[in-house]
Amino acid sequence: MKVKLLTFAFYRSPNHAQVEGVKHLRSFLRERALQSGDNGGGDDICVAGSLSEECGAKNKDSCGLCSAYSLECGVNSECVEASPTVPTKAPTNNPTKSPTSSPTKSPTSSPTKSPTSSPTKSPTVVTCTDTICGNDIANTREPLQCDPSDLSLTILNNFEYTDGGVTDSLVKLLGPSDPALAAALVIAVPHGGSLKPDYIGDRTENDPTYCPSGGCRILADSYTKPIAETLANKFIQNYCKVPYLIINELHRSKMDANREIGEAAFGNAIAESAWTKFHEYINEAQSSIQTEFGTVTNTASIEGVRGLVFDVHGYSGTDWHNDGSDFIQWGYCLGKDSLDKNDITSSKTRGSFTHARQMPGESLECLVRGPKSLGQRFNEQLPLSLDSSETCGRGLPSLDYQDPKAVASDPTYCADNDGVCSYYSGGYDVKVHERMDWDNDPTFSGIHMNTVQAELPRCIRFATDETRNAVHEEFADKLSIALCSFMTDLFGSDIC
Repeated sequence: MKVKLLTFAFYRSPNHAQVEGVKHLRSFLRERALQSGDNGGGDDICVAGSLSEECGAKNKDSCGLCSAYSLECGVNSECVEASPTVPTKAPTNNPTKSPTSSPTKSPTSSPTKSPTSSPTKSPTVVTCTDTICGNDIANTREPLQCDPSDLSLTILNNFEYTDGGVTDSLVKLLGPSDPALAAALVIAVPHGGSLKPDYIGDRTENDPTYCPSGGCRILADSYTKPIAETLANKFIQNYCKVPYLIINELHRSKMDANREIGEAAFGNAIAESAWTKFHEYINEAQSSIQTEFGTVTNTASIEGVRGLVFDVHGYSGTDWHNDGSDFIQWGYCLGKDSLDKNDITSSKTRGSFTHARQMPGESLECLVRGPKSLGQRFNEQLPLSLDSSETCGRGLPSLDYQDPKAVASDPTYCADNDGVCSYYSGGYDVKVHERMDWDNDPTFSGIHMNTVQAELPRCIRFATDETRNAVHEEFADKLSIALCSFMTDLFGSDIC
């Protein structure tokens, strides 16, 4: 299933005529994209990921841009200006959106919560080929090629335990009934369970044997399980593809699936078995995707599975203002200090995109906080219609908010007494499951699979009692578009 990515770039300070011209062109292109019978291969619309099928034969460029945008492909697959008719941005600047897109800031400062504050530093120069080709994600989809009601999540594996004649499901793997129906996405929910059986002892916050110096976490990430289930079903509804979903049904006070086994299970044999099954099920889903979609080798000769692992979490953000931060904290195993640099492309920090960062035409900058990052793709679809906050769901990091350390240290957002609020950069799951041989590849010498963690704020997870389900539906719908377009850009249109 293909996602239409409509892309345009222009100078930061267009005059009125340019703005009106852009509006007219975008309106025309969107109308073309929605015409009945359009297969995405028309004269003016190219679908990302379909270069060899549709765009290549028409001499389109590798970014999916078309002649209507007055850009063409250079000798190194970069975008170059072809005509002065529609102004394009200089290749050293960050892209901005058209006047019909979400608001952007001036070139000297990243967008902030209020126009009078500047919690982030000047935008980093994004070094990927999309410095001109900013991604404008159209909220459009091609006509479905199936009846979504014919598809559903199927229980593929289920770890159960019986005690006193009662059988509990502790860990589940759900997915397509036929691997040919799969999306190349693994959704993991380590902290969304509510089950508190007596046959597993409680984990405590300060156990001297198992807890690190900072203590153990025992609170659940409320509503992450229904949000993940809704996200999986949105993939089915929007793309006729069924992702894999792994759920830890145990409450975090019984087992923490996002920690090493000692801290996770406190030595309880049943909890240890559940922990093992959780990670084996993730790997089982990854292996199914590898079989169905194959691998691709990057410019550093690293082989990686064509797909993504998406680890769903939630955070209270009580050290932030307004009863919790509004930001979605995207975690790539890059800490605040690493992301505080002007250019992370050369960072020695591995991150969780070891494979994707060295794909042709990609860079860590672009993938993590550039125009095609997951954070920015989701930003472009905000605000959420049922949330009163304009910033609810904004990505940290993203093109709009590139520096988590600067944002987390700004009193506009942070209410912590020490002056620095929490940013969660990625935990155990995204670190170990970047390796297909997750429990036996300490040197990262085997096949990889790209992973990302998302810490969801309270404004999305809790919303209000009246709007919660509707907010979850809208959030999951927009997130499915961001995830599918991200994977399509990386791996091709067959991914979702």
